[in-house]
Amino acid sequence: MMKTTKVEEELVQAKMRREITKLDDEELWAEFEPLEIDRIESGEIKPKTLITNCGWFHSPQFRERGPLIVKEMLSVFPNSTYIKWKRRWIPNSLKDLIRIAKERECTSLVLVDTNPLGHDEICIVSLLNGAAAYFRIFNLIPPLIHCSKSRVLQDQATPPTRLDPYVRMARFASQAGLGLSRLIQSLFPKVTHSRTNKPCQKNLAFFQYQDGFVFYRHHWLHSAKAALSEERPKHTRKEVGPRFQLLFKGVKKVSLDTGSLKLICMPPASHYDYPERQLMMPPI
Repeated sequence: MMKTTKVEEELVQAKMRREITKLDDEELWAEFEPLEIDRIESGEIKPKTLITNCGWFHSPQFRERGPLIVKEMLSVFPNSTYIKWKRRWIPNSLKDLIRIAKERECTSLVLVDTNPLGHDEICIVSLLNGAAAYFRIFNLIPPLIHCSKSRVLQDQATPPTRLDPYVRMARFASQAGLGLSRLIQSLFPKVTHSRTNKPCQKNLAFFQYQDGFVFYRHHWLHSAKAALSEERPKHTRKEVGPRFQLLFKGVKKVSLDTGSLKLICMPPASHYDYPERQLMMPPI
C-alpha cells in the first residue's frame, strides 16, 4: 500500500472540510493556530502593529479619508507605527509588507483603504497565525480636535499620560465571536485590571459585538483622592475618542511566506444591511 505524502493528506482534508458560508459558523477560525496569540494574552509577548495604506487611495474625491483613518487607528492600537505604501498595489505587495513588518518585529499588520465608493475599510492581519479579518468602518467620530462641531464627543478628555488601555470585550459569546475577540485582543498588550480604593488613572478600550458589528469606544477613568480617609475615591469617566463601528465582512488566511490569500468566508455585499446602530455600553 502506497503511503500518502503530507501535501496529499492536506488536499484530502481540504476536500472533506465543508464550505463555510456564514461568519457565525463555529469552524470559522478552525484553521488558525491559537498558541502564538495565547502568548500575547498571557503577557509573554508584547504586540507591535504596523499600519499602512493599500497602495494609492483609489479616488481623488476621498483622498483625505485614508490619512484620517490611519491617524485614528494609530491612536487606537498601542505600540503601532505607520509607513506610507507609495507603490501601486500588486499581488506581491502583501508579501513585501509582511517582510517589512517582520523585520520590525511586528505581530500584526493593519491595512487601511478607501474604495471608489468612499467606503473606509481596514484589514487586520495576524503575523502570528495568518488570520486576516476584513471590516468596513461606520459612523467614525474622531476626537474633538479633528471633528466638526456637529459631531462632538460629549465630556471628552485627553489622558495625561499614554497608558496602555485595559481592553473590555462584550458579547463575543459564540465560538466565531471568541475567535474574532482574540484577534482584536492580540493587538493590545496585557494590562492587569485591579479594583482598588486608591487614586488611579486608567485607559479603558471597549469592544462590543452585536449582529455582525463591532462597536468601539475609548474612555479615561480617573479616581481622585477622597477628602476623608474612610471614604472611597471619586471616579470620573470621560470619553477619549475616537468612536466608530466595524462591520465584520469576512475572513481569509494569509500565507506568511508568499503573501497569498486563501478565502475562508466572505459573504456577498448583499448579505448585509447597514442600519444606524447605537452602542449599549457594557459596565466597567
